[in-house]
Amino acid sequence: MFTPLLTRLGLYTSPSVRDRVRAGMHLHAVLGAIPHLVRLDEEAAATARQMGKVALEFRVFDGPRAVLAFDDGKVTLSREGCGNVGLFFPSCDALNRMFDGEKVTPIPFRAFPFHLKALQLLPKLTDRLTVFLKPPAGMLDDPAFLAKHVELSLLVGMMATRDLVDYDPKVVRIAHDLPSGTVMFEVIGGPKAHVKIDHGVIEAGAGGLADPSTTVTIKNMGLALGLIQGTVDTFAANGSGDIRASGSLALVDEYFNLFDRVGLYLK
Repeated sequence: MFTPLLTRLGLYTSPSVRDRVRAGMHLHAVLGAIPHLVRLDEEAAATARQMGKVALEFRVFDGPRAVLAFDDGKVTLSREGCGNVGLFFPSCDALNRMFDGEKVTPIPFRAFPFHLKALQLLPKLTDRLTVFLKPPAGMLDDPAFLAKHVELSLLVGMMATRDLVDYDPKVVRIAHDLPSGTVMFEVIGGPKAHVKIDHGVIEAGAGGLADPSTTVTIKNMGLALGLIQGTVDTFAANGSGDIRASGSLALVDEYFNLFDRVGLYLK
């Protein structure tokens, strides 16, 4: 409401497309991985149970918002709505710098003193998520850890594609050409994940689907890890059959055009 006035007065500059896209990805894809982390990791689940019932609202001035809700161990994230505890960031840049590891302190609002424990425990969850998304040396040698790393990384990338559609004008054509349907990704011997696309609106989720429009099968966990790390030639992998797509190839081709752009914003 105040943004146009502040802009005219020279007191505010709108965020760049890059900052806005990254802010959306950080809130909706990276923070959005916490419900999946809690599902996969008992240490994270124990922390979530300690947080009780609370809804944490992350709000960015002239930027995205998200509500991370805890209910005695169950965790959900929504892109709309209000929480009973709020954390306000004055800009997309401030939020991004925090996710990049800089010390940035958000401004608390709405019932802050009554849920101090939850706010104190939140860094334990985000630190645990970082372990799985950016593993220390040697951790990927553990097959169980590797499976969680692959699943969480895949889900983050898939969830982030929606923020490209929402905030990056360069993908308007891609989004316009994106057919409605479903894409399931399955790693042989590993996890499954999927996206549902409905007139350009993308929803990502864990697990398989009974009758997907397209199925993308990845040969093994090692290949999946290479894809995440960017060390695999996807064209060669498709040619050799290490990656196979069946069903609506037009849908998966257009979706991969989005998925490939995520790495331009998330490192």
